[in-house]
Amino acid sequence: MAIFGNFKGTTQSEFQIGKTENGTKISTGTIPSSDISAGDIYIDSSNSTLQVYNNAWVSVGSTLKELNVDSGTLFVDSSNDTVSIGSTASNDKLFVNGSVRLGTNPTLKFSGAYLDVAHSNGTATQLRVRDNGSSSDPIFKVYNASNSAEVFKVQGSTTTVTGDISISGDITTADTDNLSEGTTNLYFTTARANVAIDAKMSGDMAFGNVTSQSVETGIVEGVVFQPITDYGSITSSANITIDYGAVNDTGTVPAIGDFEYISDIFGPTGDSFTVSALPSASQPGQMIYVSNETGGSVMAFSDGSNWRRITDRTIVS
Repeated sequence: MAIFGNFKGTTQSEFQIGKTENGTKISTGTIPSSDISAGDIYIDSSNSTLQVYNNAWVSVGSTLKELNVDSGTLFVDSSNDTVSIGSTASNDKLFVNGSVRLGTNPTLKFSGAYLDVAHSNGTATQLRVRDNGSSSDPIFKVYNASNSAEVFKVQGSTTTVTGDISISGDITTADTDNLSEGTTNLYFTTARANVAIDAKMSGDMAFGNVTSQSVETGIVEGVVFQPITDYGSITSSANITIDYGAVNDTGTVPAIGDFEYISDIFGPTGDSFTVSALPSASQPGQMIYVSNETGGSVMAFSDGSNWRRITDRTIVS
């Protein structure tokens, strides 16, 4: 076998070694531009790169179809466009068979709108943040858009949310049967409201102070009086007027209390007013007795604006 040599100290400064005159050669110094064959190797001492000739000088890395270091410690598969660490087979761009350790204060960046974390075989995905065997609770944080403040933090069994919580969509598994109430602010439900109203309406009803409430006047056709209950004092100005008429019978003292009775009056009656003290006529359909109307006393009714005599519909004067 012939050996081709051209060594330093000869008429050429390049170092070349090869099998034959036109065989594969290794060169250094000035990159060869003639007498080149496919597979020739050039070592660029200026930047320690290795190139191979394949119709042009190219980086040796671009010509490698496969790289297998230490039986799978690092495996590059150009046919599938994948890189594996700790394995010789992968369906992903980068596959690491084992744990990955990052350096001090690393940053994980991605392009696009989101970063998916999904289980490789389609089973339930579990994303865990846990401490490496120490007694300290791990911390998971989410910052706002300006990275100036925490908006969500989980440390041990404590979860902290800064700002408002917005819930959208249907909550199909949550109702008042499985959501605990507080001790002060209770849920409003129709059933609970009905029970409370029924409890208030049964038995005696106790009224507190009556303040600034109005009662429309009208005709009372018949009243049956039971023992009058003490409702307490009316301490604020109120426009409630109750007219029981004349109480002219002597009070008696029966076994259960002291009562007074209104004398019997036969037939329907109306409240009595004078012309100068007529009540409001804004409620149509009221009926009153006007004792000093022009031409004599008369019954009058309200039409929503005025009191009119029932005899000729003339406004009371």
